[in-house]
Amino acid sequence: MRVRSLSLLLMFLLALPLSSQAAVVLASGAGYRSVVDDLVDAYHAQTGNKVELIYGNMARVIAQARVSGAVDLVLGDASFFKRAKLGFATTTLVGRGKLVVAYPKGSHFTGANDLLASDVSRIAIPDTSRAIYGKAAIEYLKNKGVYDGAKPNILVVSTVPQAGSYIVAGEVDFAFINLTHARKIEKSIGGYTIVDEKAYLPIKIVVGEMASSVKIEACADFLSFLDTEGARKIVAEHGM
Repeated sequence: MRVRSLSLLLMFLLALPLSSQAAVVLASGAGYRSVVDDLVDAYHAQTGNKVELIYGNMARVIAQARVSGAVDLVLGDASFFKRAKLGFATTTLVGRGKLVVAYPKGSHFTGANDLLASDVSRIAIPDTSRAIYGKAAIEYLKNKGVYDGAKPNILVVSTVPQAGSYIVAGEVDFAFINLTHARKIEKSIGGYTIVDEKAYLPIKIVVGEMASSVKIEACADFLSFLDTEGARKIVAEHGM
């Protein structure tokens, strides 16, 4: 009788939907918060399954994924993950990141030479060791031949959202951020311009499934959702 009861309990547990099991934990670069929030909300609405979220600069995200043992999925730039040598069981391409120059209300940006104007005193750029868009910004400046002239005015900040917040507050003349975050704050700024994509290395945004994760089925379910038409539409709406 006891064996039968245990068997029935096991069958019951196996039959439980993913929503009743421990939620998948996804860590993401802060600059992708808007698209990740929308994807997770759509996934929950469609399946009832929850995804717990952690946001931060990529250095912090990678450290948490490596050390905590609690992170199942990580979203960010593929090149950062490659250098960090995180142990991924699988990787899924989400989209391609685009670099933009954002500017405050009453201003404009027509090209790289605008960064050298005499009235420009501060240009916000995310930390190159923590955000791929900081690295892309430096590549852009150098390839356009304006790095040396712009360098004295560069203000290095921790994350893409922090760079964006300086534009919202009107505390800098320009900020290099990603298109996803620019669209999130566009009503609070003067505008933004997508810069020449040939002037910096391609940015591939991926989701990596940690090899240490024990939530294999739950991860697979979320990753399958990312390949649906609805998810792809959300990603496209966020400029990826």
